[in-house]
Amino acid sequence: MKNGNNEGSIRKRSNGTWEGRYSDGRDKNGRQIQRSVYGKTRKEVAEKLNTILNSKQNCTYVAPQKLLLKEWLIQWLQSYASISTRPSTYISYEGYIHNHFIPILGDIPVQQLTPATIQSFYNQKHENGRTDGKGGLSSKTIRNMNNMFHLAMEQARLNGIIAVNPTQGVVIPRQEKKEMRVLSVDEQAKLMSVIHMHRLGFAILFDLATGLRIGELCALRWSDVNFTKCTIKVSRTLQRLMKTRTELDEIDDDDTETYNTVLIEGAVKTPNGFREIPIPQKIWVKLLEHKEQQQREYMTLGVPILPNGFVFSMPFGTCVEPSTMRDALNYLLKIAGVEHANFHALRHTFATRAVESGVNIKTLSDILGHATVQITMDLYCHTSIDLMRESMDKMSGLF
Repeated sequence: MKNGNNEGSIRKRSNGTWEGRYSDGRDKNGRQIQRSVYGKTRKEVAEKLNTILNSKQNCTYVAPQKLLLKEWLIQWLQSYASISTRPSTYISYEGYIHNHFIPILGDIPVQQLTPATIQSFYNQKHENGRTDGKGGLSSKTIRNMNNMFHLAMEQARLNGIIAVNPTQGVVIPRQEKKEMRVLSVDEQAKLMSVIHMHRLGFAILFDLATGLRIGELCALRWSDVNFTKCTIKVSRTLQRLMKTRTELDEIDDDDTETYNTVLIEGAVKTPNGFREIPIPQKIWVKLLEHKEQQQREYMTLGVPILPNGFVFSMPFGTCVEPSTMRDALNYLLKIAGVEHANFHALRHTFATRAVESGVNIKTLSDILGHATVQITMDLYCHTSIDLMRESMDKMSGLF
């Protein structure tokens, strides 16, 4: 039986169910493409058919496909993410896709994904989703996963594979704000008192005085130092990352785990990360002394002195890896009798001391290389208990 607009037909099948048929253009040979929808009642099929025909009129129709999510995610990763993301981001995406999405959702056709399915997936991952079986993924990790998945599904929508991005409306678990580790003035003084007890001690002091990220500190070269203006230019970062799955497939079975990672020197994360930082006078003097000491060390070992060599290097001129820099900090904290702090705590400490000293927030944001001033304000514009006590003491005479 034809429908009223003669754009589709509905018939009862021999098994008692109903079928609706509609035309969907022509194939490459010019033959008309016929598609069907099915239901238990004529009304059910008519509703399905009308939805399809209305979407055709509204130009929102998407032809049915059997493309599985795992097929699309791998295609998206190779064709889109590989040319639009940083190496570290690409490796993160690759891990999310192969370790989390594909094992659970991979065999679902892309067109059958729903917000409810994705929400259930995230809830499960938050509760017990770590690959080592030791609990659930953090809210931050799930947020990062969803950001990636949203990009992949939005590309599918733009490519005409789906009509609506199914990540719309998904709710991410609330992220608990972690307490920021900042060295107290006393802890900072203790750390600075033992700086001389490690060959990388000045690198630790330099970071306390500039707030560089650990990758930026390790990537700093003498060609980034302006000896006229007493400034440094921050434009690169150094990271050791897992190799991509393609690279790992090319490794022989006899290779050790050392070959599973690669040291990458790349550009800083955001445009604001490219910045020039003035160096405090006392630190500048120590930087020049460090340069002389490094050159004497190179000459003793027969290492060429290069104008673009690393500011902080190993004895034979190679870079200091972030893990080695962390080891140096851990060693100095231990002998200083200071409670453990990760390397990023040095950056937090620098920013906190800056705020306490009255440094303008916009200026501090530029020094830190934050994407927005709001990030700086959210992180550091809070009143310390000492400042609150000082303010309360000023009011004590009123009572």
